[in-house]
This record gives sequence, C-alpha cells and structure tokens, in this order.
Amino acid sequence: MKNILFLSSWYPSRVHTTLGNFVNYHAKSVALKNKVNLLYIVPDDKIIGYELDHFKIDNITTTIVYFKRGVFRYLNYFIAFLKGLNFLLREKQETFDLVHMNVTYPASWQAIYLRFKYKLPFIISEHWHGFQNLSNQKIGFFKNIMIRYAFKYAYAVCPVTKELQIAMQKQNLKANYNTVPNVVDTSMFKIGKKEAEQFTFLHVSTLEDDIKNVSGIIDAFKELKLNNIKLRIIGDGKTDWIKKIVDDIKLTNQIDVIGEKTHEQIANEMQLANAFVLFSNIETFSIVIIEALSCGLPIISTNVGVVKEIYSKSIGELVEINNTNELTNAMKHVFDNYSSYNPQTIRDYAINNFSYENIGDQFNELYKKMIKN
Repeated sequence: MKNILFLSSWYPSRVHTTLGNFVNYHAKSVALKNKVNLLYIVPDDKIIGYELDHFKIDNITTTIVYFKRGVFRYLNYFIAFLKGLNFLLREKQETFDLVHMNVTYPASWQAIYLRFKYKLPFIISEHWHGFQNLSNQKIGFFKNIMIRYAFKYAYAVCPVTKELQIAMQKQNLKANYNTVPNVVDTSMFKIGKKEAEQFTFLHVSTLEDDIKNVSGIIDAFKELKLNNIKLRIIGDGKTDWIKKIVDDIKLTNQIDVIGEKTHEQIANEMQLANAFVLFSNIETFSIVIIEALSCGLPIISTNVGVVKEIYSKSIGELVEINNTNELTNAMKHVFDNYSSYNPQTIRDYAINNFSYENIGDQFNELYKKMIKN
C-alpha cells in the first residue's frame, strides 16, 4: 500500500458540485489498494480570506481550501496551496510516496513544486478536450511552457483515450505516455427493470449545445414519428433554452427536460431507459457512455471520445457528427431491433474494461514502476 497525494485542476466542491467528478472516480479506484489524500484549492469570492474543509468519504481523505481572489491573484492560489499542504504535512503528519496530478492545466505547478521541493515523483491523468487542439485555447506563452515542463518531468502522462494521446503527440507534447481510461461504478450503474409501455431514449450531459449538440438530438427525435417513445434530457447546464425549443415544436408530452441530478439519480434514470443518445461534436472520453453500457443500454453516438475505441455493432449505432438524418435513422434502428441487443453482454464489456478494480490495477502498475525508479 502506498500513500498517494491526489492533486487536480478540477474537482467537485461547494463552488461546483460536479466539476471534475471523473477525478473522484479515479481516486476511488486507486483507494481500493492505497491510502489516498486529495488536496484541491478553489476560489470562492463569497468568503473573506481562506477556509479549509477536511473530510473522508469512500476511503478518500479530502482537503479543500477555499479562498477569495485578491489583487495578487496568483499569490492567493499559492498561499491556498501551501495552507492545504502544510495542514497535511504538519498537522496531520502525512508522508507521501508519490503525487497523482489530474488535468494539467492550470494546476500542474503544484506537482512541479512538490517534485523539486520534496523530490516526490508524479504522474498526470489527462481529461481536457483542449489538448485536441491546444493552439485554439489561447492560454498564453508562459502557461504553455508550464504544460510542457510538467509533461517533461512527469513519470507518465495518462490520457483517458488513445485519441487524446495521438492529438497531444501531434502537437509535439513530449512525454512518457500511458493511456488509462476513465472508470464506472459498476455496482451503482447496473441493469434495471424497464417500463414496458414506453420506449425511452436518454441523454445526459452538461447541455452545452456547441459541444453536446442537444438541439440536434431534439431535431432528430421529432422526425421519428413513432408511438410510445420518449426522450429524456438531463444535465447540469442551463435548461431554459431547451424547454423553449421543446415548447415551440409542441413536444412537451414526449420530451422531458430535467436539470441537474445526483450520480445515484442518473444511475436510476439509466436503469429505466432503453437506449442512450450522445450527439457530441467533441469529447475527450464521455463517462456517460460507459455508465450507459454498464447499465446494459445500447448506445447511439457520434464517433467521438471513447466510442472511437470501443464501438461495435453489438453495442449500438454510430452516426456522423451533426448529421441529424443519420441520428433519426439510428434511433429508429435501435427501436426496431431492440431485442437484438444483449444487456448482459453490453454490461460485461464495461465491467471488464472500466471497473474500479480494473482501472485501479492499471494505476498500481504505474505506481510500482515509479517507486522502483
């Protein structure tokens, strides 16, 4: 068992309850066989000064430092980090074997600091879609240098898909790459009992239309002209614009637009649904896809993120980006051929490739090599 310090640019907090939840899932997988402390700093301009929250859930000991950004913004970030780090090292008397950094930009300086101050080796798990075309992100010269510096000194950089790794390499981001995918809680996301009288298509996302193309899903659904079907749209983004579209096309009786739900509630929605729909223009991974598979759902998706690496006809239908006619036809095909999909076979694939145990073991192999070196 190793003592691991998780750091992250994104993580769930009282400021944003779902931001970086995939980092939490990785931490849970690692915590199966290791001691995990997670340190996260996040601005909260509603407070004065600095506030420290320390708690333990699911074998992850979490320390979050909230702080108010002042005139010297970068200094405030550094002070917040030192407050959290000193709390762990001095008050809690923790010692760490290595650092697991999550999402390089913008917090990789934390891992670099620990590398040179305390000689702690680190790996990076990378989820950010911005690395698919870094030049479009306008992050500035010095932050760009910091990213390359972090990659240089990381023992390994672990993109969540091969597609993301290839994109990073094409941009001359040199590193020791080792792809490790995202994880699904297969005990929570499992096959459920369907409501026989109605066929339900489900979409779950952040509801950002330029990325998730929710309006395209609605356009495709309205052309289905099938009886006893429903589309449920769930997400933590704004819903007013979606509700207006649904109202304008007079499909409020067939399309449910729902706001943010907890992880447990999303699992329940998937267990009640018949098929999952993703029409994204871009994805780094798409955890909701493997959560849907873990529930035995056939998927209908654009060829983005993890779908590129796992797709087969046995798990659903693939469509071109922004091709609503194709999406309509794919949804109809899944509806007409629903009995041909084997929920247990679909679920077994998720268990064998994306479970906590599987992903935890992959990270453990990396940790062992780091300590040996």
